[in-house]
Amino acid sequence: MRIIVSGGGTGGHIYPAIAIIQELKNRVKDLEVLYVGTNGGLEEDIVTNLGIDFKSISSMGIPRKVSSKLFKSIVKNFKGLGEAKKIIKEFKPDIVIGTGGYVCAAVLYKASKMKIPTVVHESNSYPGMANKFLSKYVDRVLISYEECRKYFKYQNKIINTGNPIRNNFIYNVTDKDYKDLNIKKNIPVVFSFGGSNGSYYLNEAVKGLSSLMDGKFYLLHATGKKNYEDMKKEMPDNEYIRLFPYIDDIQKFYAISDLIIASSGAMTLTEISSLKKASILIPKGYTTENHQQYNAKTYKDNGASEMILEKDLNFRSLYDSIINIVSDKEKLKLMGENAGKLSNKNVSKQIADIIIELSKK
Repeated sequence: MRIIVSGGGTGGHIYPAIAIIQELKNRVKDLEVLYVGTNGGLEEDIVTNLGIDFKSISSMGIPRKVSSKLFKSIVKNFKGLGEAKKIIKEFKPDIVIGTGGYVCAAVLYKASKMKIPTVVHESNSYPGMANKFLSKYVDRVLISYEECRKYFKYQNKIINTGNPIRNNFIYNVTDKDYKDLNIKKNIPVVFSFGGSNGSYYLNEAVKGLSSLMDGKFYLLHATGKKNYEDMKKEMPDNEYIRLFPYIDDIQKFYAISDLIIASSGAMTLTEISSLKKASILIPKGYTTENHQQYNAKTYKDNGASEMILEKDLNFRSLYDSIINIVSDKEKLKLMGENAGKLSNKNVSKQIADIIIELSKK
């Protein structure tokens, strides 16, 4: 079986694709995979590091207003259509799978026009432009939240599967892990990150935390690659704070942590719930239809998370929320259990079943 998988731009598009690939590799003998993304995009680093074959095409987000960038994006995406067609003709896939981002629009559109079975997966409660465009052409639209259904016109194509999660999240913490991070076992550990590109608001709050932290917890914080050097220079040293530009082995950081602080993107929530972790969620305010706040409210209402809006976030509000949770072991445990109740363990299997069935037609 030969498959092309495409999705890019953010971890929320890339990691569902990887989870699908992993499940198919476990199920399908002699599976051949080609990942198509953007040159120099986040997906290229992640995918090639996993040993998955990768090819790039031209791709660019489409501005909503008329400008020089709009015309530039039209030219670039039109070029990407030709490149996608060439890759598909050469690879001859049995099925093409997309997980969002502008790059997958060209790939799946061309595959559908070439009469190759196509599937697109939407991880958020509100679909992106690429996936809404593709819903007219693909054979199946897989959604992760039931409320997402209403935004698609072709209802007969839609299947609510939920979000797939990568199979490498089981991690047994060792003494070496504590030693490598230079942290003690008897102090709670908080892991914070603002998505694959970092979060300005969370970074600013973390800067102020250094004045308050006195040993009640450790903070492992991912700044985002572009913010790391500046943040290191601006922050005073504190033995209880560890800064990282980006976390490749996130499963280790999840496992060693008692509490997670993150934005409320769909994939992050899927990971948190599957690992039964308590969390403080900081929804990004600029997301389409404010879907991150909706996602976070669902977890808060179910007793799995606390929520701080970006407009209310500062080092004091963040510190108080952390202390309120990590100082109460019963609350920490209950929040983790409630998060676990929101997890669906059979997502990857269901998606793989749909893909395998379609590929035979």
